[in-house]
Amino acid sequence: MKCGLPTPGTAEPFTITSEDAGVWFHVYNSLGHPDTRADTFSEGWGDTRFAPIHQSDGTPVHTYYMGSTAECAYMESILHDVVLAPPGVFDVDRLRYFHLVQLELHSPLQCVNFHTPYLPQLQEMTRTQLIDSLPACYPETRVWAQAAFLQCVDAQAIAYGSRRNDAGRCLMLFRQRIADPPFRILKDEPLAIGPRRAEVLALVRRLKLNET
Repeated sequence: MKCGLPTPGTAEPFTITSEDAGVWFHVYNSLGHPDTRADTFSEGWGDTRFAPIHQSDGTPVHTYYMGSTAECAYMESILHDVVLAPPGVFDVDRLRYFHLVQLELHSPLQCVNFHTPYLPQLQEMTRTQLIDSLPACYPETRVWAQAAFLQCVDAQAIAYGSRRNDAGRCLMLFRQRIADPPFRILKDEPLAIGPRRAEVLALVRRLKLNET
């Protein structure tokens, strides 16, 4: 499938902004990856909008997604593929594989900014093309993340608005460009039990999704 995104040039006018340090949220999934922990970066696996990407020597960039709120993290992970209209189906039992991480960045990060105001500078690209496009377009959207990483040598992350919850902000971190440790884990909570389960189910019911 061709989605019509322009191909990045060799010197795109990417905008770099500073993302404040503070509390962020990340959801991880242990299904098929039992060794995954709260601080586990993807080391070249997966199939997402902006990853996997590679360094100039061909080795994978280690990446880590996070959202500005817990709800944003839920929408971008456990509810990522659930259709909202007409209301789709949410498998409640799958919560047993998921954890919510609350973490704190140690210092502001320099980010390639893919928020709406800066996209027209990139060959008149739109949010619809880069952020709101369907998963079938990931091979084309990843090309822009790859170009951003290689052309912006001081960038430590990509910043963009959540596709699934436009009130939320998202970051994708570049592990090789962040100090060690990259952040501080504040909490690591299972989503299958306790208040976080109740929080997820309240969101599911507010969206009028079907539960199984």
